[in-house]
Amino acid sequence: MDTARIDSAHAPRRVVLLGWDAADWQMIDPLVRAGAMPTLAALRERGTWGNLSTTQPILSPILWNSIATGRRPDCHGVLGFTEPVPDGSGVRAVASTSRRCKALWNILTQSGLRSHVVGWYASHPAEPINGVMVSNQIGFERASDGPLAPLPVGSVHPPEMAEELAACRVHPGEIDADAILPFIPDAARVVEREGHRVGKLQHLLAHTATTHALSMQLAMRDDWQFLAVYHEGIDRFGHEFMEFHPPRMEQVSQDDFEAYRHCMAGIYRFHDMMLDAMLQVVGDDTAVIVMSDHGYWNDHRRPDPREGRAGPVDWHRPYGVFAAAGPGVRKEGRLFGGSILDVTPTVLTLLGLPAARDMPGRVLAEALDGVTISERIPSWEALPGSCGMHPPEMRIDPAESRAALEQLVALGYIEPIGEDDAKARRETESSNQFQLAHAHAYAGEPSKALEAFARVETSMQETPAGRLLEASCLLALGRLDDLRVAIDRMIGSGLRVPQVGLLRASIDAAEGRPDLAIARLSDLQKAGVRGVGLHARLGELRLERGLLKEAERDFLEALALEPESASALSGLAVVRLRLGDPRAALEHGLAATALAYGATRAHHAVGAALLELGDAMGAVEALRVCVTQAPGWRDGRLSLAAALRAIGLSEEAQRIEADAGVVD
Repeated sequence: MDTARIDSAHAPRRVVLLGWDAADWQMIDPLVRAGAMPTLAALRERGTWGNLSTTQPILSPILWNSIATGRRPDCHGVLGFTEPVPDGSGVRAVASTSRRCKALWNILTQSGLRSHVVGWYASHPAEPINGVMVSNQIGFERASDGPLAPLPVGSVHPPEMAEELAACRVHPGEIDADAILPFIPDAARVVEREGHRVGKLQHLLAHTATTHALSMQLAMRDDWQFLAVYHEGIDRFGHEFMEFHPPRMEQVSQDDFEAYRHCMAGIYRFHDMMLDAMLQVVGDDTAVIVMSDHGYWNDHRRPDPREGRAGPVDWHRPYGVFAAAGPGVRKEGRLFGGSILDVTPTVLTLLGLPAARDMPGRVLAEALDGVTISERIPSWEALPGSCGMHPPEMRIDPAESRAALEQLVALGYIEPIGEDDAKARRETESSNQFQLAHAHAYAGEPSKALEAFARVETSMQETPAGRLLEASCLLALGRLDDLRVAIDRMIGSGLRVPQVGLLRASIDAAEGRPDLAIARLSDLQKAGVRGVGLHARLGELRLERGLLKEAERDFLEALALEPESASALSGLAVVRLRLGDPRAALEHGLAATALAYGATRAHHAVGAALLELGDAMGAVEALRVCVTQAPGWRDGRLSLAAALRAIGLSEEAQRIEADAGVVD
């Protein structure tokens, strides 16, 4: 298996990957316009940027391990915040030993490249890679920790660097008024109030500054090809302060709003300053990628705790950010339909190494310039040799595990672990199997999802989320009789949600009764039910029936609720194309593909619109993507054939038409 590194005149000498947990363009864009994030603004202007879609479920330990490995959770093995201890003695926080496949730094170690890694989620204990790794247990988590407290045992590889790196940490007590006032201008008055959050702000700022200081210390060494840094600050600030971000939420008091309204803008500006410092250190021969695992609701769609929706995951928006610049990165480019699963294949390509065929993501070719994209190898897992992973049987110190669990409880990610070990293990395993089922369903593997769902405890299966997950899988498999039983079970348990009506309408449509499906969904609309899924599905049904104006209205209603709905944008592109407005169809189709690369119908609409507008070469490019994604779709093949004829490739067009069953 050939995995030799490919050198290119345009390739970077090294790559920096900065993970900003929960960073969101919806927050960044106004700050860029106001001149408050000049570094990221300049990075975008001289590089490529766009949305990065997340995967489901939107849980940080799952997502950051998917980002680092390019693999889905059923492969990397991290399924939640906690896991049963392998020896049967309770529950522990997920760790570096939880990951079953190679991360980027393991692949690079095996390839003879040197990596530095700082704070990556679930990286404790630090792995013995070729380079330096500082695990995610780097902060001052205990109140008794003084400024000179050592880093936890096992948090640094090689261990002899622990003392040097410990000196880089920032203690919460070092966060003084000068650091606090940009976030809380009236801090002197706020600290007099009972239950104030100034102490939490100090703690979060100290943790963020510590991550930055450690990464800068390692970046200044000139012996690495890859630097990966995970910044948790924006996400943790969001959980603490996003409810106070303008505009004021109804349940937030005016005093609290005035006290903390600047905190979220402040942490974004702080990240911009840290980025500036990093760019000055790494130099012009380094490609720098800034990305996030998901976004964060920040407007009228923020969850209201009075409606029972205020858990940490409820705040997560499905689109993160991607911005890259430097050697090998296209200048003034836009990213179309990027996914967090694309990060590892793209970083490997920038470093002259091949991605693997068992990585479901793509190389973000539109973000690259002058870099050779190697043919994929079957799998990096199959290659023998030292890669710096821990043996799976490695023991984790119980005290460290307890401290990690206490931190997860404090953040609200998990409930306190009871003293009944057997019960805790059973509930944890059940929760992780539920997350696995969710991941399989999102990946288009409903059979595997149902297999995992069968291993979930009955109490969790019978929750609304559980029943809806099961029903969506049954629908995907066409098991309509079983779906009817599942719907009856939902209704019998008192579940009355719009999704039940959507499921019934889907049965009607699947059985050839689209008009009944439309009537059913219209009744929900008349009853005052609103939802992106409802309006988009109604639009799709009306589009199939040729009711173009009605479908257009439905898609616009969906977009009024969620302007970044790829399905609604795709549907609107098709409607506008059929109404004879190719320019509008192109606009909406491009917006859809920028959000979801797999939006096949949008690629088709873009291609067809470009062909009508006289750009046959562009049409061929878009329609090739469409046909690659849906090789059996006859309309896609015929449109591609028409575009090929328009650029003089009649023989290829004829072959495609023959494959589609067209006979002269």
